[in-house]
Amino acid sequence: MSGETTTKSRRQSQAETRAKLIESAERLMIAHSIPALSVRQLCADAGFTQGAFYSNFESKELLLLEVMEGHLAEQRDRLEDLAASIPEADIDQAMQTLAAWLADIPDRQAWAALALELQLYAFRNPEFRAQYKAAEARVTAQFRVLIEGLAAQFGQPLRLPADVITETLLILWHTAVLRSGDGTRPEESYVKVFRQIMFGEPSAR
Repeated sequence: MSGETTTKSRRQSQAETRAKLIESAERLMIAHSIPALSVRQLCADAGFTQGAFYSNFESKELLLLEVMEGHLAEQRDRLEDLAASIPEADIDQAMQTLAAWLADIPDRQAWAALALELQLYAFRNPEFRAQYKAAEARVTAQFRVLIEGLAAQFGQPLRLPADVITETLLILWHTAVLRSGDGTRPEESYVKVFRQIMFGEPSAR
């Protein structure tokens, strides 16, 4: 019994360490530039040694990839909850709700910058590329289910495969956010494109 308790305690301790490192990475990523973020800085902020870091993550990039994947999963869940609250077949209201939700995402430029940094690192690093692609596939699969659910909810056939729509919409959103300046509202233009990609041109009224 004591051996099982010890093993569980170690697993729990490692899980807590991992969670604190992820929390520090998210906070520092938003507060500082991603390229300048170091493992030493992460460990100091989380209160762990670098040895503790490398017992949980092979590299800073893999940690940031997990941070990004967790963020996207959280946003997907929020969007799914919003979609469930919208009356069926009311696409106009759905698009208004989507725009309001996008406008309310905190630190969205920092998250868009992280997505771009990870893509570039994957492009330059073949070893990381496979891990990045695996994470990307998991995210795409989650959003694909959401996209297909939205189409069914509004009784509209998808104009493109759900995977293509998901990948396109994620890339467009990150690009729109990074190109937006002070006072601009990229969500308004994005929602128009979102609707056209998903369902085609809005019907005339």
